[in-house]
Amino acid sequence: MDFELLLLRALKTFIGSLGLILSYLSIKAYRKSQAKNMLFLAIGFGIITAGSILAGLSFEYLGFSLLQVNIVESLMILVGFITVLYSIYGTD
Repeated sequence: MDFELLLLRALKTFIGSLGLILSYLSIKAYRKSQAKNMLFLAIGFGIITAGSILAGLSFEYLGFSLLQVNIVESLMILVGFITVLYSIYGTD
């Protein structure tokens, strides 16, 4: 196994772990405060994290091309960031 592939796997694992932690903490804050912005923040982080994990799994195990994987991951990151922005500016 070459170094770049090992590094990519390590980075995806780290991104996935941090994303899950951020989503968990946002859900925990939502449950405590019942503030809708925390719910949308958790959803946004969850979408971004799912995009990263899905991209890695699709490339490694499902045989998708690097271009296809990047398009799907970028779309999920875009939707996740829009959701995070909504949690900041769009909720009461």
